[in-house]
Amino acid sequence: MQPECSVLLGRRVVAARAEPPSSSSSTDGSSGQQSSDNGQLLFSLGIGALWLCLLAYAFLLAPNQTPYRDQIFIERILGIGEKDGFIVNPVFVGLFNIMGVYPAIYASLLVPAGRSENKVPAWPFVTVSFFLGAFALLPYMALWRPFRRSEDNPLPPPASELEGWNKLFLKGAETPVMPALLLAGSAYCIYLAATAGDYYWLDYLKLFDESRLVHVTTIDFATLTLLAPFWMELDASGRNWSQRGSLLTVLSFLPVVGPCIYLLLRPKAEQPK
Repeated sequence: MQPECSVLLGRRVVAARAEPPSSSSSTDGSSGQQSSDNGQLLFSLGIGALWLCLLAYAFLLAPNQTPYRDQIFIERILGIGEKDGFIVNPVFVGLFNIMGVYPAIYASLLVPAGRSENKVPAWPFVTVSFFLGAFALLPYMALWRPFRRSEDNPLPPPASELEGWNKLFLKGAETPVMPALLLAGSAYCIYLAATAGDYYWLDYLKLFDESRLVHVTTIDFATLTLLAPFWMELDASGRNWSQRGSLLTVLSFLPVVGPCIYLLLRPKAEQPK
């Protein structure tokens, strides 16, 4: 799924949610609603199938020649284990850290824009995604149902929804501060990988062929990157972002950095007093 395809799919889902049935004919209204329901069913089945395929591939087909080295990679990146001077490939270090930025991006998009009409909460899936990435988010996306009426899920969220200590993340996402921090963090990770040099890039390709950790993390990154434009489009539509038709398409082509810039530029909620 290319980024532009994700944007088009997002616009179709938003249009199906926002447009009321024609009053000229109840039959036309029923057929339109049925078409919308069928489209949502296909979306859910497609996401569910993608999740199952990724799970099967990760556990059954992905290379796993270096399980002990994978453990060492995790220990060194997290700063635990022996201090023996072992250097983890900086390209993978940058990728691994980006996988900590993406869940925060998706949290800012799924809550509140990606709330589900069937009341399935997003936060448990988003929380687990900090550890499992797309493997945790895809089940929510498969269960997700768009609101039929946009007024049932107003965007930006009202100030009353940002009150309370348990809404600190949502409150932070509705300010320029957190998106700016995410942008700075992702830019640093990209810089770390981009300046690693030819030796480490060739080594990374070798690790991709040997290491389950590196292989699955790379696929996880690609999955989150390809799905981000859909949720960016959904959020931008709900907020009536004036640059939705031009700049959003450009940002959809920029992995990690594009969503961060969108979060920085999108219309923000009024902060509670």
